[in-house]
Amino acid sequence: MCIRDRATLCARHDKRTLLIDLDPQASATDYFGLYEQAEDGANVIGLLYEGMTVSEMAYDSGTDNLRVIPATLALINQNELLLAEQSLRFALDDAAGEYDVAIIDTAPSAKQLVLCAYVATSGRGDVIIPVKLDSTVMRGTASVVDSLRLVATKLRLPVPSWRILRTCVPGRMTNAEAVGEAILDRFFPDQQFRTVIHESAKVKEGSWEWKPIVEFMPGNRAAVDYENLGRELGLWDE
Repeated sequence: MCIRDRATLCARHDKRTLLIDLDPQASATDYFGLYEQAEDGANVIGLLYEGMTVSEMAYDSGTDNLRVIPATLALINQNELLLAEQSLRFALDDAAGEYDVAIIDTAPSAKQLVLCAYVATSGRGDVIIPVKLDSTVMRGTASVVDSLRLVATKLRLPVPSWRILRTCVPGRMTNAEAVGEAILDRFFPDQQFRTVIHESAKVKEGSWEWKPIVEFMPGNRAAVDYENLGRELGLWDE
């Protein structure tokens, strides 16, 4: 739910927001009810491989100030094709005056698509690495960081700015979660957001009603966390 909450919150703060679904599972697309339209019409594949523009690919989300470029399951096959790594970056350049914020949703397993997103953010955006405090925290985080550095080496671009966002943080941590926190603090002491996203059953309840937590229950602790994250990113002051 993290990506949809961030996109919805940016729109509610009067930011002209573009959400690009680059995840082959297309969960963000499905969430906004755009999957069938994307299968039959424009979707992110046209942006990446066919030279289409953002304005041709973006759909109204049903939320003011928020447009979505949807994905389909066909991205699973497209991910294996040779991709012009700069295609998304160039498309966003062309649409720079139309939006205040662009958010790209990716899946770690879709390596070629993730590379495209990293290139798009190099030198001008933030890569947010969401983590849970479990046994995979070190391996998963290190893998993402290595991939970011690889972009810089192979394509001679600046290393994309990145920070770690702790998610699903419980009110009272288990011993295992405390170990995960200690590992992050040891190896990435200066690369973490001050804000953390707390665990809340209301997030799941809202998902059954197809509502992000910032709409389903704005006063919920997780919703407040997302507000604070936006402030820390410098997206709004109030």
